[in-house]
Amino acid sequence: MLSLLPELAERLGLHWGPLRLLDYVTVRAVGAAVTAFLLMLVVMPPLIRWLRRMKFGETGAKNQGAAVVDAMREAKKGTPTMGGLGLVACIVASAALWCDPANFRTWLLIAGTVAFAVVGYLDDRTKIFKGAKGTPLWVKLGIQVGAAVGCGIGLWLINERLAGLLLPDSHPAGLPADSYRKTMADNVTYVVRLGVHQLQFPLLPVEWALDLGLWAVLWTAFVTTACANGVNFTDGLDGLAGGTVFIAALAFMVIAYLVSRVDAADYLRVYYVSGGQDVAVYCAAIAGACLGFLWFNGSPAEVFMGDTGSQALGGALGLIALSTKQEFLILLVGIIFVAEAGSVAIQIFTVRLCGGRRLFHCTPIHHHFQHLGWPESKIVLRFWIIAALAALAAIATLKVH
Repeated sequence: MLSLLPELAERLGLHWGPLRLLDYVTVRAVGAAVTAFLLMLVVMPPLIRWLRRMKFGETGAKNQGAAVVDAMREAKKGTPTMGGLGLVACIVASAALWCDPANFRTWLLIAGTVAFAVVGYLDDRTKIFKGAKGTPLWVKLGIQVGAAVGCGIGLWLINERLAGLLLPDSHPAGLPADSYRKTMADNVTYVVRLGVHQLQFPLLPVEWALDLGLWAVLWTAFVTTACANGVNFTDGLDGLAGGTVFIAALAFMVIAYLVSRVDAADYLRVYYVSGGQDVAVYCAAIAGACLGFLWFNGSPAEVFMGDTGSQALGGALGLIALSTKQEFLILLVGIIFVAEAGSVAIQIFTVRLCGGRRLFHCTPIHHHFQHLGWPESKIVLRFWIIAALAALAAIATLKVH
């Protein structure tokens, strides 16, 4: 049964006071993170042994012209991959335990994470058994877009339902149609804008937001697909993807908590997201699972997450950004993912435009620095530092309009 602990607290709280703590978002977030972390420590060792026994390992050098990168990949040949199976299982289990099952956002995040994990799993299987290049690009992109559109439809329906439930009885007269009034326990009344299908731009007043309507489905598909591919490109060095997703999840945990409170949304002048507290708890589960994965993925890695993990984590981050109505902040929170995917796009463009000449020695960009002679551990650590600074900057922009 989903969300056993909050339900237990509700039933037994009158008899045992400390269980009331489980009603607090902060307690549930910490519980989700710790649970996911401990589950990873339990799940990963047998999973690694199983992956090794099944010969689900890295295929080695791809012979794409970068000798340094090929040498690195050849050295890691045979290291178990598809560790993302454990990541996804622990995230879902922790979220099921600590998130509210009555909140449809919980189900959407779980479904989106699993859907993109399936996309990655199919690609991993193809790489292992049919060649290092994996699933053909257009086939993979088609499956991704299908999963992303499904997520977009789900998010649109959830927002429509919440608007129908909250706005009719709590809309102040004379204010914009998405205005929502709520009185808190201290008898203080707040009037905020309810996040439905709007697209809020960073550094601009909430009044300048664009109402996407049904176009929100396509916007969701674009953001989730882009995020999934961005994290996928980042997964190339020991600990790089896991560490950067950990930082991004912590940042969005803070953002989701803030936008889920009418007092904070009123103060920050951002959209209020009903049910956003469970998005924060889900972020905590991702952060805990990533921290547990780093236990085994730190250099030298015992296991790689593979596309199974990177696609799932990227898709989940995209959905989280969309659910908080702060999707543009993914450009800062996920600055490493943007740089990795951007370097690949720029390289392809310059090669075609300049008759084969390359801007980077090798892409994604972490391989460029490898080619320059940077040790793998230095690249990972510096990318983590950049990711952390960018995440702090993203949180700071919430108040800047």
